[in-house]
Amino acid sequence: MGKELRYQLEKCVGCSLCMVGCPWEAISKGPIVEVAAGRIEEAPLVNVELEKCTFCGLCVSACLFNSFSMLLDSTTLEDFSKVAGEHRVDEDKCIPCFLCERICPREAIKAKVEIPRKDELVVYEAGGKPEEAEGKIVFEEDKCCYCGLCEALCEAFEIFWEKPKPPEFKPAIGLRIDEEKCDYCGLCEKICPTEALKVECEHAPPRKVQEAEIRGGIEIDQEKCVDCGICAAFCPVEAIEVKKPLEGKVHIVKLEKCDPTGCKNCFNICPVDAIYPVKGAEKIRVLEDFCIFCGACENACPEEVLKVERLSLNLKDVGPSKPWRESRNRYLLRLIGRKVEPALLEPAYPRQVRLEIEVQKPPEEEAPPEWEVDRQAKKLLEEKLGKLAEGLGEKTFRATFELGKLDKLLGKVKG
Repeated sequence: MGKELRYQLEKCVGCSLCMVGCPWEAISKGPIVEVAAGRIEEAPLVNVELEKCTFCGLCVSACLFNSFSMLLDSTTLEDFSKVAGEHRVDEDKCIPCFLCERICPREAIKAKVEIPRKDELVVYEAGGKPEEAEGKIVFEEDKCCYCGLCEALCEAFEIFWEKPKPPEFKPAIGLRIDEEKCDYCGLCEKICPTEALKVECEHAPPRKVQEAEIRGGIEIDQEKCVDCGICAAFCPVEAIEVKKPLEGKVHIVKLEKCDPTGCKNCFNICPVDAIYPVKGAEKIRVLEDFCIFCGACENACPEEVLKVERLSLNLKDVGPSKPWRESRNRYLLRLIGRKVEPALLEPAYPRQVRLEIEVQKPPEEEAPPEWEVDRQAKKLLEEKLGKLAEGLGEKTFRATFELGKLDKLLGKVKG
Protein backbone atom coordinates (compact mmCIF):
# COMPACT_ATOMS: atom_id res chain seq x y z
CA MET A 1 0.00 0.00 0.00
CA GLY A 2 1.58 3.32 -1.07
CA LYS A 3 1.33 5.99 1.65
CA GLU A 4 2.47 9.56 1.05
CA LEU A 5 2.34 12.72 3.16
CA ARG A 6 2.63 15.86 1.04
CA TYR A 7 3.67 19.27 2.31
CA GLN A 8 3.06 22.33 0.10
CA LEU A 9 5.51 25.08 1.00
CA GLU A 10 3.65 27.78 -0.94
CA LYS A 11 0.56 27.38 1.28
CA CYS A 12 2.34 27.22 4.65
CA VAL A 13 2.56 30.32 6.87
CA GLY A 14 4.58 28.76 9.70
CA CYS A 15 1.72 28.85 12.20
CA SER A 16 2.79 25.67 14.09
CA LEU A 17 -0.71 24.20 14.44
CA CYS A 18 0.61 21.04 12.80
CA MET A 19 3.41 20.82 15.38
CA VAL A 20 0.97 21.07 18.28
CA GLY A 21 -1.30 18.52 16.62
CA CYS A 22 1.41 15.94 15.87
CA PRO A 23 1.55 13.29 18.64
CA TRP A 24 4.91 11.93 17.46
CA GLU A 25 6.88 15.21 17.29
CA ALA A 26 7.55 14.51 13.63
CA ILE A 27 7.17 18.21 12.73
CA SER A 28 9.43 20.99 13.99
CA LYS A 29 9.91 24.68 13.28
CA GLY A 30 11.93 25.80 10.31
CA PRO A 31 13.61 29.20 9.84
CA ILE A 32 10.34 31.14 10.26
CA VAL A 33 12.01 34.27 11.66
CA GLU A 34 14.50 34.42 8.80
CA VAL A 35 11.83 33.88 6.12
CA ALA A 36 9.52 36.54 7.61
CA ALA A 37 12.43 38.99 7.63
CA GLY A 38 13.24 38.22 3.99
CA ARG A 39 16.70 36.86 4.75
CA ILE A 40 15.87 33.41 3.33
CA GLU A 41 13.61 32.63 0.39
CA GLU A 42 11.81 29.42 -0.57
CA ALA A 43 12.79 27.64 2.64
CA PRO A 44 10.31 25.25 4.31
CA LEU A 45 8.74 26.89 7.36
CA VAL A 46 8.40 23.51 9.07
CA ASN A 47 10.59 20.43 9.00
CA VAL A 48 8.88 17.05 8.56
CA GLU A 49 10.73 13.93 9.71
CA LEU A 50 9.00 11.21 7.72
CA GLU A 51 10.75 8.44 9.65
CA LYS A 52 8.74 9.49 12.74
CA CYS A 53 5.43 9.94 10.88
CA THR A 54 2.78 7.26 11.48
CA PHE A 55 0.41 8.56 8.80
CA CYS A 56 -2.25 9.46 11.39
CA GLY A 57 -3.38 12.60 9.52
CA LEU A 58 -3.68 14.90 12.53
CA CYS A 59 -1.49 17.48 10.76
CA VAL A 60 -4.02 17.49 7.92
CA SER A 61 -6.83 18.02 10.43
CA ALA A 62 -5.04 20.85 12.26
CA CYS A 63 -3.81 22.87 9.26
CA LEU A 64 -6.03 25.83 8.34
CA PHE A 65 -4.18 26.45 5.09
CA ASN A 66 -4.38 23.00 3.45
CA SER A 67 -0.59 22.73 3.43
CA PHE A 68 -0.70 19.01 4.18
CA SER A 69 -2.43 16.23 2.26
CA MET A 70 -2.33 12.45 2.54
CA LEU A 71 -2.38 10.02 -0.34
CA LEU A 72 -3.07 6.31 -0.25
CA ASP A 73 -2.19 4.53 -3.48
CA SER A 74 -2.14 7.95 -5.23
CA THR A 75 -5.66 8.77 -3.98
CA THR A 76 -6.05 11.81 -1.70
CA LEU A 77 -7.72 11.00 1.61
CA GLU A 78 -10.38 13.57 2.48
CA ASP A 79 -12.45 11.96 5.23
CA PHE A 80 -10.70 13.61 8.19
CA SER A 81 -12.30 15.93 10.70
CA LYS A 82 -10.78 19.39 10.21
CA VAL A 83 -10.29 22.51 12.24
CA ALA A 84 -12.11 24.90 9.95
CA GLY A 85 -14.40 27.87 9.91
CA GLU A 86 -17.73 28.23 8.16
CA HIS A 87 -19.22 30.84 5.87
CA ARG A 88 -22.57 31.40 4.24
CA VAL A 89 -23.63 33.83 1.52
CA ASP A 90 -27.24 35.01 1.51
CA GLU A 91 -27.91 35.21 -2.21
CA ASP A 92 -31.13 37.14 -1.61
CA LYS A 93 -29.18 39.95 0.07
CA CYS A 94 -26.08 39.87 -2.15
CA ILE A 95 -26.22 42.65 -4.78
CA PRO A 96 -23.58 41.46 -5.99
CA CYS A 97 -20.62 43.88 -6.09
CA PHE A 98 -16.81 43.81 -6.22
CA LEU A 99 -15.98 44.79 -2.63
CA CYS A 100 -15.42 41.37 -1.04
CA GLU A 101 -13.15 40.30 -3.90
CA ARG A 102 -10.99 43.40 -3.53
CA ILE A 103 -10.59 43.32 0.26
CA CYS A 104 -10.01 39.58 0.75
CA PRO A 105 -6.41 39.21 2.03
CA ARG A 106 -6.27 35.62 0.74
CA GLU A 107 -7.56 36.38 -2.77
CA ALA A 108 -10.12 33.66 -2.11
CA ILE A 109 -13.18 35.44 -3.55
CA LYS A 110 -14.10 35.92 -7.18
CA ALA A 111 -17.00 38.27 -7.91
CA LYS A 112 -18.92 37.66 -11.10
CA VAL A 113 -20.95 40.79 -11.72
CA GLU A 114 -23.04 41.47 -14.80
CA ILE A 115 -24.16 45.09 -15.01
CA PRO A 116 -25.18 46.92 -18.21
CA ARG A 117 -23.44 50.15 -19.16
CA LYS A 118 -25.37 53.39 -18.76
CA ASP A 119 -25.36 54.04 -22.51
CA GLU A 120 -27.49 50.91 -22.97
CA LEU A 121 -30.03 52.02 -20.36
CA VAL A 122 -30.47 55.73 -21.16
CA VAL A 123 -31.94 56.27 -24.62
CA TYR A 124 -32.53 59.82 -25.91
CA GLU A 125 -35.26 60.68 -28.36
CA ALA A 126 -34.32 62.02 -31.78
CA GLY A 127 -32.23 65.16 -31.51
CA GLY A 128 -31.59 64.86 -27.78
CA LYS A 129 -28.02 64.81 -26.48
CA PRO A 130 -26.65 63.77 -23.05
CA GLU A 131 -24.53 66.91 -22.72
CA GLU A 132 -27.70 69.03 -22.77
CA ALA A 133 -28.69 67.65 -19.36
CA GLU A 134 -28.20 69.93 -16.36
CA GLY A 135 -28.08 69.18 -12.66
CA LYS A 136 -25.74 68.31 -9.82
CA ILE A 137 -24.26 65.21 -8.24
CA VAL A 138 -22.96 64.96 -4.67
CA PHE A 139 -20.53 62.29 -3.47
CA GLU A 140 -20.28 61.61 0.28
CA GLU A 141 -16.91 59.90 0.67
CA ASP A 142 -17.50 58.94 4.31
CA LYS A 143 -20.38 56.70 3.24
CA CYS A 144 -18.65 55.10 0.25
CA CYS A 145 -17.44 51.49 0.63
CA TYR A 146 -15.87 51.40 -2.87
CA CYS A 147 -17.98 48.49 -4.08
CA GLY A 148 -17.11 49.44 -7.68
CA LEU A 149 -20.64 49.33 -9.12
CA CYS A 150 -20.77 52.99 -10.17
CA GLU A 151 -17.51 52.68 -12.11
CA ALA A 152 -18.75 49.52 -13.82
CA LEU A 153 -22.01 51.27 -14.76
CA CYS A 154 -20.88 54.67 -16.01
CA GLU A 155 -17.76 56.14 -17.59
CA ALA A 156 -18.19 59.34 -15.57
CA PHE A 157 -16.75 57.55 -12.52
CA GLU A 158 -13.11 56.70 -11.89
CA ILE A 159 -12.00 54.93 -8.72
CA PHE A 160 -8.36 55.08 -7.62
CA TRP A 161 -7.74 51.54 -6.40
CA GLU A 162 -5.03 50.49 -3.95
CA LYS A 163 -4.15 47.48 -1.79
CA PRO A 164 -6.46 47.34 1.25
CA LYS A 165 -4.69 47.93 4.57
CA PRO A 166 -5.80 47.47 8.17
CA PRO A 167 -7.74 48.64 10.02
CA GLU A 168 -10.21 50.12 7.47
CA PHE A 169 -9.34 47.74 4.59
CA LYS A 170 -10.48 50.37 2.09
CA PRO A 171 -9.65 49.16 -1.43
CA ALA A 172 -9.33 52.68 -2.86
CA ILE A 173 -8.07 56.13 -1.92
CA GLY A 174 -10.74 58.11 -3.70
CA LEU A 175 -13.30 58.52 -6.46
CA ARG A 176 -13.49 61.15 -9.21
CA ILE A 177 -16.65 62.15 -11.06
CA ASP A 178 -16.26 63.72 -14.49
CA GLU A 179 -19.39 65.87 -14.71
CA GLU A 180 -18.77 66.55 -18.38
CA LYS A 181 -19.70 62.90 -18.96
CA CYS A 182 -22.58 62.88 -16.45
CA ASP A 183 -26.15 63.39 -17.71
CA TYR A 184 -27.72 63.17 -14.23
CA CYS A 185 -29.80 60.11 -15.06
CA GLY A 186 -29.76 58.99 -11.42
CA LEU A 187 -28.92 55.33 -12.08
CA CYS A 188 -25.75 55.49 -9.94
CA GLU A 189 -27.75 56.74 -6.97
CA LYS A 190 -30.19 53.85 -7.28
CA ILE A 191 -27.53 51.12 -7.34
CA CYS A 192 -25.29 52.60 -4.61
CA PRO A 193 -25.66 50.28 -1.57
CA THR A 194 -24.52 52.91 0.97
CA GLU A 195 -26.38 55.96 -0.36
CA ALA A 196 -23.10 57.77 -0.97
CA LEU A 197 -24.37 59.40 -4.19
CA LYS A 198 -27.10 62.00 -4.54
CA VAL A 199 -28.18 63.10 -8.03
CA GLU A 200 -30.47 66.01 -8.88
CA CYS A 201 -31.47 66.48 -12.52
CA GLU A 202 -32.66 70.03 -13.23
CA HIS A 203 -33.16 69.64 -16.96
CA ALA A 204 -32.73 66.88 -19.55
CA PRO A 205 -33.89 66.31 -23.14
CA PRO A 206 -36.67 63.75 -23.63
CA ARG A 207 -35.24 60.33 -22.80
CA LYS A 208 -36.11 56.87 -21.54
CA VAL A 209 -34.21 55.58 -18.49
CA GLN A 210 -34.33 51.83 -17.79
CA GLU A 211 -33.51 50.33 -14.40
CA ALA A 212 -30.03 48.82 -14.00
CA GLU A 213 -30.45 45.10 -13.31
CA ILE A 214 -27.40 43.61 -11.63
CA ARG A 215 -26.81 39.87 -11.90
CA GLY A 216 -24.15 37.47 -10.74
CA GLY A 217 -22.71 36.25 -7.48
CA ILE A 218 -19.48 35.41 -5.71
CA GLU A 219 -17.38 32.26 -5.73
CA ILE A 220 -15.21 31.34 -2.73
CA ASP A 221 -12.08 29.24 -3.17
CA GLN A 222 -12.22 26.80 -0.26
CA GLU A 223 -8.50 26.04 -0.62
CA LYS A 224 -7.58 29.68 0.08
CA CYS A 225 -10.34 30.89 2.43
CA VAL A 226 -9.53 30.71 6.16
CA ASP A 227 -12.78 32.35 7.34
CA CYS A 228 -11.21 35.45 8.87
CA GLY A 229 -14.48 37.37 8.51
CA ILE A 230 -13.16 40.52 6.81
CA CYS A 231 -15.59 40.10 3.91
CA ALA A 232 -18.54 39.74 6.30
CA ALA A 233 -17.56 42.77 8.38
CA PHE A 234 -17.38 45.15 5.41
CA CYS A 235 -20.20 43.79 3.22
CA PRO A 236 -22.51 46.80 2.71
CA VAL A 237 -25.66 44.65 2.69
CA GLU A 238 -24.63 42.11 5.37
CA ALA A 239 -24.94 39.21 2.94
CA ILE A 240 -22.08 37.13 4.39
CA GLU A 241 -21.93 35.25 7.69
CA VAL A 242 -18.66 33.78 8.95
CA LYS A 243 -17.71 31.57 11.88
CA LYS A 244 -13.96 31.57 12.51
CA PRO A 245 -12.00 28.31 12.92
CA LEU A 246 -10.38 29.45 16.16
CA GLU A 247 -11.14 32.06 18.78
CA GLY A 248 -8.69 33.44 21.31
CA LYS A 249 -6.52 36.35 22.39
CA VAL A 250 -3.21 37.81 21.26
CA HIS A 251 -1.14 39.09 24.18
CA ILE A 252 1.64 41.64 23.71
CA VAL A 253 3.97 40.46 26.48
CA LYS A 254 7.26 42.24 25.71
CA LEU A 255 6.21 45.55 24.17
CA GLU A 256 9.49 47.20 25.18
CA LYS A 257 11.35 44.89 22.76
CA CYS A 258 9.04 45.59 19.80
CA ASP A 259 10.54 47.66 16.96
CA PRO A 260 7.87 47.99 14.24
CA THR A 261 10.00 50.39 12.19
CA GLY A 262 13.02 48.11 11.88
CA CYS A 263 11.27 44.74 12.10
CA LYS A 264 8.14 43.91 10.16
CA ASN A 265 8.07 40.15 10.68
CA CYS A 266 4.58 39.95 12.18
CA PHE A 267 3.12 42.19 9.44
CA ASN A 268 4.82 40.12 6.74
CA ILE A 269 3.79 36.71 8.09
CA CYS A 270 0.15 37.36 9.08
CA PRO A 271 -2.04 35.55 6.54
CA VAL A 272 -5.01 37.91 7.02
CA ASP A 273 -3.28 41.29 7.58
CA ALA A 274 -4.67 41.50 11.12
CA ILE A 275 -1.59 43.25 12.61
CA TYR A 276 -0.55 46.81 11.84
CA PRO A 277 1.72 49.52 13.29
CA VAL A 278 0.37 52.50 15.21
CA LYS A 279 2.06 55.68 16.35
CA GLY A 280 3.01 56.26 19.93
CA ALA A 281 3.72 53.92 22.82
CA GLU A 282 1.26 51.26 21.63
CA LYS A 283 3.51 50.45 18.62
CA ILE A 284 1.39 47.63 17.14
CA ARG A 285 -2.25 46.64 17.21
CA VAL A 286 -3.97 43.30 16.55
CA LEU A 287 -7.45 43.16 15.03
CA GLU A 288 -8.78 40.22 17.02
CA ASP A 289 -12.11 40.38 15.18
CA PHE A 290 -10.27 39.15 12.07
CA CYS A 291 -7.35 37.27 13.64
CA ILE A 292 -7.61 33.49 13.19
CA PHE A 293 -5.16 32.84 16.08
CA CYS A 294 -2.97 30.56 13.99
CA GLY A 295 0.23 31.60 15.81
CA ALA A 296 2.35 32.58 12.81
CA CYS A 297 3.09 36.03 14.28
CA GLU A 298 4.29 34.50 17.56
CA ASN A 299 6.69 32.18 15.72
CA ALA A 300 7.98 34.94 13.42
CA CYS A 301 8.80 37.44 16.18
CA PRO A 302 12.54 37.37 17.00
CA GLU A 303 11.98 38.99 20.41
CA GLU A 304 9.00 36.88 21.59
CA VAL A 305 6.83 40.00 21.84
CA LEU A 306 3.57 38.20 20.98
CA LYS A 307 1.82 35.30 22.68
CA VAL A 308 -1.20 33.69 21.00
CA GLU A 309 -3.78 32.07 23.26
CA ARG A 310 -6.39 29.85 21.63
CA LEU A 311 -9.61 29.44 23.61
CA SER A 312 -12.00 27.54 21.34
CA LEU A 313 -12.06 25.77 18.00
CA ASN A 314 -14.58 24.75 15.39
CA LEU A 315 -14.38 21.18 14.10
CA LYS A 316 -15.86 20.31 10.75
CA ASP A 317 -16.63 16.65 10.07
CA VAL A 318 -15.88 15.55 6.52
CA GLY A 319 -17.13 12.34 4.98
CA PRO A 320 -18.90 9.43 6.70
CA SER A 321 -18.47 8.85 10.42
CA LYS A 322 -15.53 6.66 11.44
CA PRO A 323 -15.08 4.69 14.71
CA TRP A 324 -11.98 6.71 15.59
CA ARG A 325 -13.42 10.17 14.86
CA GLU A 326 -14.29 10.96 18.48
CA SER A 327 -10.77 10.10 19.67
CA ARG A 328 -9.20 12.24 16.93
CA ASN A 329 -11.45 15.17 17.77
CA ARG A 330 -10.53 14.87 21.46
CA TYR A 331 -6.85 14.94 20.61
CA LEU A 332 -7.27 18.12 18.55
CA LEU A 333 -8.30 19.90 21.75
CA ARG A 334 -4.55 20.19 22.38
CA LEU A 335 -4.65 23.11 19.94
CA ILE A 336 -6.54 25.17 22.52
CA GLY A 337 -4.33 24.13 25.43
CA ARG A 338 -6.41 21.26 26.75
CA LYS A 339 -4.55 18.36 28.33
CA VAL A 340 -5.94 15.26 26.66
CA GLU A 341 -5.95 12.14 28.81
CA PRO A 342 -6.41 8.67 27.29
CA ALA A 343 -10.04 7.61 27.19
CA LEU A 344 -10.78 4.75 29.61
CA LEU A 345 -13.08 2.22 28.02
CA GLU A 346 -15.17 -0.36 29.80
CA PRO A 347 -13.82 -3.89 29.24
CA ALA A 348 -15.76 -5.77 26.62
CA TYR A 349 -15.64 -8.99 28.67
CA PRO A 350 -15.57 -8.68 32.50
CA ARG A 351 -13.31 -11.68 32.99
CA GLN A 352 -9.64 -12.46 33.16
CA VAL A 353 -7.95 -14.52 30.50
CA ARG A 354 -4.55 -16.10 31.13
CA LEU A 355 -2.32 -16.95 28.26
CA GLU A 356 0.79 -19.02 28.47
CA ILE A 357 3.37 -17.56 26.16
CA GLU A 358 6.51 -19.41 25.31
CA VAL A 359 9.30 -16.96 24.80
CA GLN A 360 11.36 -17.83 21.78
CA LYS A 361 15.05 -17.11 22.06
CA PRO A 362 16.53 -15.55 18.96
CA PRO A 363 19.20 -17.63 17.27
CA GLU A 364 22.71 -16.72 18.18
CA GLU A 365 24.48 -14.85 15.46
CA GLU A 366 28.14 -14.66 14.85
CA ALA A 367 29.64 -11.32 15.72
CA PRO A 368 30.70 -9.36 12.64
CA PRO A 369 34.43 -9.13 12.10
CA GLU A 370 36.13 -6.13 13.64
CA TRP A 371 38.04 -3.89 11.31
CA GLU A 372 41.14 -2.18 12.45
CA VAL A 373 40.93 1.58 11.93
CA ASP A 374 43.85 3.95 12.24
CA ARG A 375 43.36 5.97 15.44
CA GLN A 376 44.25 9.27 13.81
CA ALA A 377 41.84 8.66 10.91
CA LYS A 378 39.09 7.66 13.36
CA LYS A 379 39.61 10.81 15.41
CA LEU A 380 39.52 12.99 12.29
CA LEU A 381 36.30 11.31 11.10
CA GLU A 382 34.61 11.83 14.48
CA GLU A 383 35.55 15.53 14.41
CA LYS A 384 34.07 15.97 10.91
CA LEU A 385 30.86 14.14 11.84
CA GLY A 386 30.57 16.26 14.99
CA LYS A 387 30.77 19.47 12.97
CA LEU A 388 28.20 18.13 10.52
CA ALA A 389 25.78 17.19 13.33
CA GLU A 390 26.29 20.60 14.94
CA GLY A 391 25.54 22.34 11.65
CA LEU A 392 22.38 20.34 10.96
CA GLY A 393 21.11 21.42 14.37
CA GLU A 394 20.99 25.05 13.19
CA LYS A 395 17.75 26.09 11.43
CA THR A 396 19.39 28.26 8.79
CA PHE A 397 22.13 25.73 8.06
CA ARG A 398 19.60 22.91 7.76
CA ALA A 399 17.42 25.00 5.44
CA THR A 400 20.34 25.71 3.10
CA PHE A 401 21.25 22.02 3.16
CA GLU A 402 17.68 20.99 2.25
CA LEU A 403 17.71 23.55 -0.56
CA GLY A 404 20.76 21.78 -2.01
CA LYS A 405 23.36 24.47 -1.30
CA LEU A 406 26.13 22.00 -0.51
CA ASP A 407 28.97 24.52 -0.73
CA LYS A 408 28.06 25.86 2.71
CA LEU A 409 27.81 22.32 4.06
CA LEU A 410 31.32 21.47 2.82
CA GLY A 411 32.65 24.70 4.29
CA LYS A 412 31.20 23.79 7.66
CA VAL A 413 32.71 20.30 7.62
CA LYS A 414 36.11 21.42 6.32
CA GLY A 415 36.22 24.28 8.79
